[in-house]
Amino acid sequence: METASIELWHGSSHVIKHPEYGLVKPNNDYGRGFYCTRSVELAKEWACAGLDDGFANRYTLTTDGLLFL
Repeated sequence: METASIELWHGSSHVIKHPEYGLVKPNNDYGRGFYCTRSVELAKEWACAGLDDGFANRYTLTTDGLLFL
């Protein structure tokens, strides 16, 4: 049986091998969380919000068993 999954991207000033919840500033626009997008281009924008270079971190989320996404 094939495993269902989606590719997600996270833009950051550094490489994040293992995402962790709650490491962002508490006054973030959307609250605490680890924000991802399905768009690599948007992740690149987030990664380079300032003048420094950044990283588009890629993750694969297995969606088997999820009722909502």
